[in-house]
Amino acid sequence: MYDLLIRSMNDQLTAEEDKQLQLALKVSAELREEQVKLGKVRKLFSSRNYSFSNGFRNRVMQAVSDEKKGKVISIDFTRTFTSMFNRIAISGVAVILLLVISLYISHGSLNVNTFTGVDPISEDNLISVLLYEK
Repeated sequence: MYDLLIRSMNDQLTAEEDKQLQLALKVSAELREEQVKLGKVRKLFSSRNYSFSNGFRNRVMQAVSDEKKGKVISIDFTRTFTSMFNRIAISGVAVILLLVISLYISHGSLNVNTFTGVDPISEDNLISVLLYEK
């Protein structure tokens, strides 16, 4: 009945369909509410004036024609890839700079041991470690 209600708003129904719809509207409060809602939506859309840029119709019709012919809409891969790469690269550089700054703040210097996370070992301690036996 809902489909019939929608169709009645756009097309003229046959006598039997109209009779069925009127009977359903009398019986169903929910269907009457839907009719009111659809009427409000229809009124809202009919009160709007839509304007499109020059050539919009021609562009749409050309796209439809291309689709019918089986043409694939081309995407400029190079431009898209470059744009994405730039965004990712800038984000990556920002993250690396933040990590380097946090290492400098936490360790006080930026030497190899800071980046590897190894504490400096003096030669005396190294010999002791190498000669250690269990």
